[in-house]
Amino acid sequence: MKQMMKLSVTLALYTVVACLALAAVNMLTSPRILAAKEAKTKLALQAIFPDADSFRPITEGMPKSVDKVAFGDAFLALNGDKPAGIIITVSGHTYDQATILTGIDMEGKLRMIQFLVLTDSPGIGTKAKDEPFIGQFRNKSISDGFVLGSDVQAIAGATITSTAVTRMVKIAVDAASSYMSSQGLGSSGSGN
Repeated sequence: MKQMMKLSVTLALYTVVACLALAAVNMLTSPRILAAKEAKTKLALQAIFPDADSFRPITEGMPKSVDKVAFGDAFLALNGDKPAGIIITVSGHTYDQATILTGIDMEGKLRMIQFLVLTDSPGIGTKAKDEPFIGQFRNKSISDGFVLGSDVQAIAGATITSTAVTRMVKIAVDAASSYMSSQGLGSSGSGN
C-alpha cells in the first residue's frame, strides 16, 4: 500500500512539473507566435490591396458564421480616408480545413483570394491555392453565381475541395456585399 501511495505522489509531482513547464513555454512563445501570425496577415492584406495605406478592423456588421463557415477578422482597406475595399477571413471544412482571405473592391469585384491555411491532400486538394483554380476568382463580379461547373471550374480529383472553397468564397462575398450596402459603400452605395 505504501509503495502504491509513493508511486501516486511521484506521478502527481511529475505531472505538476510537466504542466508548469508547458505553461512557461507557452507564456514565452505565444507573443512570438501571435506576432508572426499578424505579420503573415498584414502581408496577405497588402497583397490583396497593395494600393491601400491602412487597414481598419471591422468590428460590427459581420456574421459570426453562415452555414458552418466561420468568419474571422474583417478589414476595411483604406487609401487615405477613402475605402478601397473589404477583406474578410473565412474558415471552414473543405476535404480537411481552409482559412481564406477574400478581398472585394468598391466596384463590386472580387480582387483575389488568398489561403492562410489549406490542409487538404498534398498535390490534389492543395491545388486550390494554385493557378488556374485560384485565378478564376480574380476580378470576378460579386453578382456572379459562384457555381461550380458553371462560372467556376473544379480541380480534377478535388471536387470536394473545389466545391467547399467556392462555397466559402461566395458566403464571404455575400457578407461583404451586405456590409457594403448597409454602410453605403461601393458602386451601389454612396460612399464611393
